Amino acid sequence: MKTVLMVQHTESVHHTNGHAGAWGDWDLTERGREQAAIIGRWLAENGCDNTWTMFVSTLKRAWQTAEGINLSLGITPIPRDDIREVNAGAGNGMPYDWYRANQAPRPAVFDPDYRPFPDAESDRDLWERLHPFYLELLTCPAENILVVSHGCALSFLQDMFMGRKVEDRGRFRMSGRSGSVSKFSINDDGSVWSEYVNRRVY
Repeated sequence: MKTVLMVQHTESVHHTNGHAGAWGDWDLTERGREQAAIIGRWLAENGCDNTWTMFVSTLKRAWQTAEGINLSLGITPIPRDDIREVNAGAGNGMPYDWYRANQAPRPAVFDPDYRPFPDAESDRDLWERLHPFYLELLTCPAENILVVSHGCALSFLQDMFMGRKVEDRGRFRMSGRSGSVSKFSINDDGSVWSEYVNRRVY
């Protein structure tokens, strides 16, 4: 059996200043650093140790979350550009007022190819970026894996574990708050079990 734990980065500066996250490269707040350390202690108390494999988004807020977690676990993180948050193009890191005023109107019916800005990723683009990583999680030899990433990116990975397709996101969307933790187990027969999804531990 393979175990995959997903951790959404903790409180970031963009959560407090009214700006979009996306590929805006924000630091954690001081509170976010404390939250990351709490998650690390909780993970250590629940079976994680330095034998786990840790994949981490290269955006600072995810990397700093991994650093806080590693105060307890001491894992050497593996940086991954492909598990960054969705790329909002011109909207990356912009004030939300500007973002909402300048984004393309959303269609009335879900469209996986909708982009808020011409240079942004659509849902389909993000799905196609993340899917090879999902397949890697299923096939890599590591039995215990920790993924530290972002809310939107992790919701796509969660959908993949649940057997959904990108078109299903018009009906189903997982939504986790900063610092939430999810646990998936993949059995030898390929069946997937989830003990919890987007659980807060502090």
